[in-house]
Amino acid sequence: MSEGHGEYEEYEPHGRKVPVLGPAVIWLTPGTLHGYGSDARGWSEHWVLFEGESFAAFEASGLGGHHRPVQALARPVDDADEIFDQLREAVGAVGPRAEIAASVATQRLLLAILDAADPVEGTTDGASVIDLVSRDATRPLSVAARAAAVGLSTRELGVLVRAATGLTVNDFVIEVRIARAQSLLAETALDVGQIAAQVGYDDAAYFSRIFHRRAGAAPSAFRRQQSRGQIDENHPSRAESIPENPMI
Repeated sequence: MSEGHGEYEEYEPHGRKVPVLGPAVIWLTPGTLHGYGSDARGWSEHWVLFEGESFAAFEASGLGGHHRPVQALARPVDDADEIFDQLREAVGAVGPRAEIAASVATQRLLLAILDAADPVEGTTDGASVIDLVSRDATRPLSVAARAAAVGLSTRELGVLVRAATGLTVNDFVIEVRIARAQSLLAETALDVGQIAAQVGYDDAAYFSRIFHRRAGAAPSAFRRQQSRGQIDENHPSRAESIPENPMI
């Protein structure tokens, strides 16, 4: 969304509302009941549907995904209109060349978003704080330690995280961990214990309970759903379309 104001609302797995102020990116993920829209003045937007390793890597970076559905940008995305023109041309064609062109344009868009999201050097704005907390989410830190790591009080950090994500600091950390676990379950052959350790849980049984509560399925069941490419009521499969072949 390049300009305008509005709101993103998430109904399940837990209710939250996050204000949207352009320029910004809204990340919509499978299995999340949501709604979003502009205020009475309207807004200017582009959208693209894609999946695959590029998105998994982007989400793992903490810069977008289920744990952070609204990402504020420091400035509009460079060459957005040109990139989307390329995407429209690519998805309007057929064949391997068109699929590659669509993938390249999508990755170019992700890089442009990364560039637009870079905070101004020397500042500690809300977006950069959220990025730092997200990147440290798998570390076993208290809320006070997370706040100290970004130079804020516990209360200040809580206010920033709530404003950006609609969640408490602890809930945000859990969301980041579960999102990374979902990517690992879908994209690797690591066992549940290994994945638990990678996302910050020493106890695999405890991790499995948290994962089930947040994702609506046990880790093993989630992996089966992804590998079969099935769609169930809670988790529409990401295998519905060609990986990294975007629709706009």
